[in-house]
Amino acid sequence: MKKDELIHMWQEGNDRMFRDEKTDREMITQYLNEKTLKGNRNINFNLVFYGAIQVANIILLSMNLAGYMNNPAMVWVLISQIAFTIGILVFGMDIFYKFREINNYSDSLQNLIQKQLWFFRKPYEVWLVLASVSAIILMTNVNLYIDNDNGTYIINNKVMFVGVTLAAFLIIYGAQKMTSLLGLRRLKAYLADLQQGALDQSQRMERSRRQYFWLWVAVFIFLTASLVFGILIALR
Repeated sequence: MKKDELIHMWQEGNDRMFRDEKTDREMITQYLNEKTLKGNRNINFNLVFYGAIQVANIILLSMNLAGYMNNPAMVWVLISQIAFTIGILVFGMDIFYKFREINNYSDSLQNLIQKQLWFFRKPYEVWLVLASVSAIILMTNVNLYIDNDNGTYIINNKVMFVGVTLAAFLIIYGAQKMTSLLGLRRLKAYLADLQQGALDQSQRMERSRRQYFWLWVAVFIFLTASLVFGILIALR
């Protein structure tokens, strides 16, 4: 075999290996890009859902304000809650548009994931707390509206009321925080796989998610049932 033929075969082998490696990287990037996009839908849904809760809270608070107009103490409480709810709504709109700006697909996938990691650790963490508080405001004002007794609201068992309210906050925040931590872990796995050119950690995350999904569902149902039972006891 001539020397030129050996060199030609060696070059062809290198070119084929380079094309295969490039194809693998493109497939990995496409896979991770689809997974990242799916996670984005969950965040957008959360922001829109709790944004709708803020609107519902403002309407309900306004109705309660009219119903408790003869109770000066309740008026100030309700006005404070309206101002706080408007602040949550404005903050939610701000981070909604920030998240849309982050998801600029003209940027590289690696930069996109890094920006999303920052979003999870900073503004979204604040949003989880505020969203949980807004859910408590909704629950409380539904009770205020239903149990309005000529502008007064009587709490028969204050300790139970505080305990149930605190438990409700912890359950709502805990469920959201768990989901957020899972999203954060997924993004870290995607970034590591993207840098390594493999799908080891992403596939491991998928297996883990399937294994623990029903456990999380069972825990959530148990905590929700406990909360509903506590509310029913408190309303007796």
